[in-house]
Amino acid sequence: MDRVNMEKEKTEDFALMAELESFFSALSDSTRLRIVMFLLKNGEASVQEICKRVGKSQPLVSHHMACLKNCGVVKWERKGKNVIYKLNDEHVKEIINEALNHVSLFSNSILSCEIIKEEREDGKE
Repeated sequence: MDRVNMEKEKTEDFALMAELESFFSALSDSTRLRIVMFLLKNGEASVQEICKRVGKSQPLVSHHMACLKNCGVVKWERKGKNVIYKLNDEHVKEIINEALNHVSLFSNSILSCEIIKEEREDGKE
């Protein structure tokens, strides 16, 4: 592989890593993760229902929903005066379900990871 193609591949890899990091960051916020889990369980919900479930204000929930929408995790539709959110599609559900399966298999080691504990204490969550 020549130098130009190697540099192009590095750039593409870097862009892909940045996109993956953003996607997983969207899911790493506790409020957004609670919203995603609520939608996974219930199928769809209005902003008001989501606010009630996660115990956050409508402006804050709308902010989180915009992030999840921009990252392709959720979609919305208007039903009358309400905005109804649901997970974007089946592959998003599969990603979440696979993550749940993984966590169930590695729960003890995930919870005991000192590196994650330190990052959370340092506010790098």
